Amino acid sequence: MSALIEVRNVTRRFGTFTAVDNVSFDLPRGKVFGFLGPNGSGKSTTIRMLVGLLAPTSGRITGFESLDVTRDTERWKSRLGYMSQKFSLYLDLTVEENLRFFGAIYGVDRERVAERIDVLAKRLRFEDIRDQLTEGLSTGLRQRVALAAALLHEPELLFLDEPTGGVDPRGRRLFWDLIYELAADRGMTVLVTTHYMDEAEQCDRLAFILDGALIADGSPAELKRDLRDRIMEVSTSSSSGTSEFLGGVIPPRYSEVLRGTPRHSAWDPFAIVKELQGHPALEDLYLYGLTVRAVVRTGHTTRVRELLAGAAGSQPVEAEPSLEDVFVSLARKRVTEKEAVTA
Repeated sequence: MSALIEVRNVTRRFGTFTAVDNVSFDLPRGKVFGFLGPNGSGKSTTIRMLVGLLAPTSGRITGFESLDVTRDTERWKSRLGYMSQKFSLYLDLTVEENLRFFGAIYGVDRERVAERIDVLAKRLRFEDIRDQLTEGLSTGLRQRVALAAALLHEPELLFLDEPTGGVDPRGRRLFWDLIYELAADRGMTVLVTTHYMDEAEQCDRLAFILDGALIADGSPAELKRDLRDRIMEVSTSSSSGTSEFLGGVIPPRYSEVLRGTPRHSAWDPFAIVKELQGHPALEDLYLYGLTVRAVVRTGHTTRVRELLAGAAGSQPVEAEPSLEDVFVSLARKRVTEKEAVTA
């Protein structure tokens, strides 16, 4: 897989504070790359370096065949598009005026800008609001217009920073349909940051950053490999028709879920988690609705099966790991490694 951008041993310090620590990864050409990490992890600092707004303290970022982000900053910026997490549009301008303004900034001639606005307005479904002030638009519509502004000059690399935050499910689906089209049909490389794990699942590759360090890089399937066969879940149940749930009757919305399941006198998922949490055979244990989910330490599968069956009154089954499971596991490993170094 050819790389559009190569990041090699990049570090960024602010005084004595290291925000990004020796990070290396590739942005593959024509793919959707998810860049994930909690607030304060170094994600935004890395992106600022990638778009040429901040110079690395050390290391190199190269791409677009022969450009260096530090040496060829202006040429670099002309090859990419950026859609901010916060709205980058002028609220006192109409949609059309905003797009014409951004087209001029990108250096696209008026005739071509008009053509691009027509195409993007139709594709992003905002044709009927082009003469409206941006201030009066809903969050979803503003995001569509902001995306159009980032695409006016047909960039090779598109940065989408939390593009679907505050957008309804239908709007999210529209965004992702377009992202697939840009990457698959037009060969554009797309870097997405998101807190939605279901969106991260749809990326071709992912990178997780924590405390300034890259803790994982790979496809969703590759990142889940270590946890596969180590996730178990068990549905808890009760011994009576009225079944106690935290000292009361099971809420109506759960009654259908429990109907026909094995009965056990100790039905209380919270109590089961409290009882088993911290057991040496378990890496993690948590609730997923009315299901108790366990991450098994390597080599302790049989013991965990016995623990869950005894506590819940039904046999556990293997479950597919989620990217949330992956990130929590990687974060825990990172903390353990740091504690070992400082001990």
